[in-house]
Amino acid sequence: MEQNTERSGCKGMNRTGRIAYLDAVKLVTIYLVILGHVTQMMVHGWSVGEHLWKPIYSFHMPLFMVVSGFFVSDRMLKLSFANMLKAKATQLLLPALTCTFICCIYLYFVRDTTNFRDEIIGNSWFLKTLFVYYVLFWLLKQTNLNDWLLFSLSSIFLFLIPQGSSLQVNLLWPYFWSGYFLKKYRVFESIMGRWRIIVGFILLYIVTYSIQWYSDIPNIITINPESLHSQWHLILFRYLVAFCGSMSIISLVALIYNKYNTQSLSVLSRFGKYTLGIYVLQTILVNNIFPDTLAWYVEKEWLLDLIVAPMLSLGFLFLCLCLIHFLSKSKTLDFLFFGGQYYKR
Repeated sequence: MEQNTERSGCKGMNRTGRIAYLDAVKLVTIYLVILGHVTQMMVHGWSVGEHLWKPIYSFHMPLFMVVSGFFVSDRMLKLSFANMLKAKATQLLLPALTCTFICCIYLYFVRDTTNFRDEIIGNSWFLKTLFVYYVLFWLLKQTNLNDWLLFSLSSIFLFLIPQGSSLQVNLLWPYFWSGYFLKKYRVFESIMGRWRIIVGFILLYIVTYSIQWYSDIPNIITINPESLHSQWHLILFRYLVAFCGSMSIISLVALIYNKYNTQSLSVLSRFGKYTLGIYVLQTILVNNIFPDTLAWYVEKEWLLDLIVAPMLSLGFLFLCLCLIHFLSKSKTLDFLFFGGQYYKR
């Protein structure tokens, strides 16, 4: 979700130095996040809409981590530790703190019972986990050791330490590194426009997710010494499913951008720059206010999955973009909600 303007030499880059199709990937992914949340927040949505949100949850946050790892910049790695810490805390932790405060105030006045401890810890969890990744990655890269060695040793460390699974820190770490490696070895440039590779990723995802669904393998398997001993094969399989799903979305969007260069696609890319803001606002609107106001029971699954949830999600996405436009006009509000990323004089 990081806004990054560093040039990386990738095909598809626009005049501002951003990679257009990856901005579109971010917009698609945040829409999937909203869609999954809307479906679950509907009355009995966990059961009625499970055939929609379960496949979304099989890869959407790993996909965000892949893209985040891709956008790790050399400029960030050259910062002093203090400056890097300040920049990432402002960009990620401050919006998370603002979002958590607003949600806690809302829950205190609206709901009869609320577990504020879980809310404080889990609210905007992705931003907190991403902050940990940037700090850890910066520290690792200062050693100048081989990247594959750093990846292996750090993964083992996170897999084995107590509470390493908190906020999915150890679970999502390999996806963050995979994004970095995809950029380092220019993988996207190699597969861009090669439809056979794209079809291969899509088919592999369909097959692997079908096996996951048939075998009732959960989307999240807590990684610790015990699960690594007894469920290592399921953990590896889940990584395969999520990575294939992530690469399917990225390669498919890249193919579309490679074949078509339209104004509509440019709009998607432009809105894709605001994923951090959308994530923060949808946490307030969809995860908290929506269940108490607009959510209702939709009995027929096809109606929920194909019409109600997608249309509501588009509405929330549009609302978040409008709020970003309004809030970013104020330097103070932009700083509190979005870490000062969107304010323009």
